[in-house]
Amino acid sequence: MNSKNRRFLLFLFLLGSGIYLLSHFFIQLYFITGVSMEPGYTSGEPVLIQKWNVPDCLHTNDVIVIHREDLDRDIVKRVVALPGDTVRITDGILYVNGLPEQNTAQLPLMEDAGTTASDILLGPGEYFVLGDNRNASIDSRFDEVGIIYASTIKGKVLFP
Repeated sequence: MNSKNRRFLLFLFLLGSGIYLLSHFFIQLYFITGVSMEPGYTSGEPVLIQKWNVPDCLHTNDVIVIHREDLDRDIVKRVVALPGDTVRITDGILYVNGLPEQNTAQLPLMEDAGTTASDILLGPGEYFVLGDNRNASIDSRFDEVGIIYASTIKGKVLFP
């Protein structure tokens, strides 16, 4: 094999390794599935997710991708409460630490409070998530999803 072919193969190897490392540890292309995040995110919409520094970089209102072994799939939801917060849903309105959610005029009232009809205190590494399409979302209110643990968070949606 001549020098030119070896350099080309080395280039391909390094390029492939770089792409693998980038997508495995830093940024990944992900496609939204389902209707639980509508109207902000629609099924089939591509997004980039940040994989580094997660969950330390998370804040309220961040959209995250969560891997659920029991569901054998990933789910996309919005973080509405962080470790140490207290969550409750009363009369269809989300309360975090006793304060009502700010953008309630833009969201329909939640028809089902699920397990949050009484206060839930989040422990270290625990997050409470909701879908934007609240009445068509299976999220932390329900036992099927429940409280999200930091170890199940795959990444934070960066774009769009």
